[in-house]
Amino acid sequence: MSSNPAVPPALSASASASGARPDYGRVALFMAVATAATVALSIPFAIGVLPEAAVGVVVPLAQLFPLIAALLVRRRGEAWWRSLALAVPSWRALGIAALAAVAAFTVVPLARVLIGFGAGAPPMADGPPLAGLVAAVPAVFVMQAVFAIGEEAGWRGWLHRELAPLGFWAMSLSIGVMWAVWHLPIVVAFGFSPREAIAYLGTIVAVAPLLSALREISGTVWAAVIGHGLLNSLRVGIEQNVLGPVGPGLGWLLDVASWALWLAVAWMVLRAAAPARRVGADGSDQPDR
Repeated sequence: MSSNPAVPPALSASASASGARPDYGRVALFMAVATAATVALSIPFAIGVLPEAAVGVVVPLAQLFPLIAALLVRRRGEAWWRSLALAVPSWRALGIAALAAVAAFTVVPLARVLIGFGAGAPPMADGPPLAGLVAAVPAVFVMQAVFAIGEEAGWRGWLHRELAPLGFWAMSLSIGVMWAVWHLPIVVAFGFSPREAIAYLGTIVAVAPLLSALREISGTVWAAVIGHGLLNSLRVGIEQNVLGPVGPGLGWLLDVASWALWLAVAWMVLRAAAPARRVGADGSDQPDR
């Protein structure tokens, strides 16, 4: 067990594996490469060269660049797949993280819906049939999870490990802020209103610790890939197809409540699952003592 009871055992292992302190030069270079690609791909939309319909092609391309940036800046002393946390040290731990992800990305959106109904929000008047929605979610999940591999290999793979010495919350929230900045060119290019931009980017920051927690308790980025896929499929399916339109006041209430819930669930996942299994610095799966 970790000598510091406030730090999950897996985090202590990650921190020791990545060194005494982050290499901020590598982190800055990673961020510059990843964000430059997003800016370049967003400009054609901003100036009207590409129609919005092309976003389905451009966004998956942009999602590859965190992986590419991580490959460029990583240290060469170990295999690239270990640098990006693509190895699976424990299938049991990954299974636990996957179950935690399904629970989290179901409970928080449902809680948002219940809060909305409790505050007087109307139900969706012309939403899709429930059977059709349930049938669509698995296919959307698979597609979104595949697209998320490039992002997660960078953010929750290489960068998570590099920033681990900061401690879990400083590390995960820092990644969340950088992840939001990486999305900012897309927000500007598509002309989000200030209200839409804050809601969108705030959710990105708030969800980041949960994705980091999934990666932390499993020792592999694949848990975060699963979570990312659920974020863009199950969560979207619930949040966008149950509640009807709401005004700005209730919209802010739902956003702030959701942000608090994402952070609370991340804390609970760490507390509940991290003590059960420790992933050693050498990648081996070790029971917590």
